[in-house]
Amino acid sequence: MKEINMFAMQTLAKKKKQLGMTLQEMMLVFVVVAIVTAIAVGVFNNLRGGVAADDMASKTLLLASNIQKHWRNAGSYTTLTAEAVDKIALVEKPLRMQGTSLLDAWGNTMGISGGQSAFSITIGGATNPINKEDCATLANNLSSIATSIRVGADAAVGSGATAGTITGGNLFKNGTTIDQAALIDGCNASDTIIAAQFR
Repeated sequence: MKEINMFAMQTLAKKKKQLGMTLQEMMLVFVVVAIVTAIAVGVFNNLRGGVAADDMASKTLLLASNIQKHWRNAGSYTTLTAEAVDKIALVEKPLRMQGTSLLDAWGNTMGISGGQSAFSITIGGATNPINKEDCATLANNLSSIATSIRVGADAAVGSGATAGTITGGNLFKNGTTIDQAALIDGCNASDTIIAAQFR
């Protein structure tokens, strides 16, 4: 009986000495926290990308609508530049100005070009390429008021005699015609650019 009591007392004494966590237990806690954090960051970044695309599309549509409102009475968009848009306070976040350049939500320089009866805007590029899902979201949202949309690595706004037009890339929208295959091909290009024309 004394041996059992002695063993119980030794076990109790050992348990009293071990008040904190062992190094192995601490490492296990850190590993679990790191895994949970990595999953949470991945989910957040995916959600943020979609939100950025929706917000970017919304602000680009607002910008196009405001350009139409401010330039239409002049009968021409030939004086349209990023600087002119900034001077009359049409640039709203996530769009921003950097010097004389208009930047999209990802930090890519946006092309902006005005012609006699139309103007065009680009989103995307090589600085911080937009992902395929954001590309499709942007193009589909812009199609509600754009007269023409081209998507691909070489989509661009026209300049000089072709100012206000769009060139290159895959023709996703032309008037009321939508070509979903062109959108898929264009959004799968590396460093995709979306070029949209408005009247």
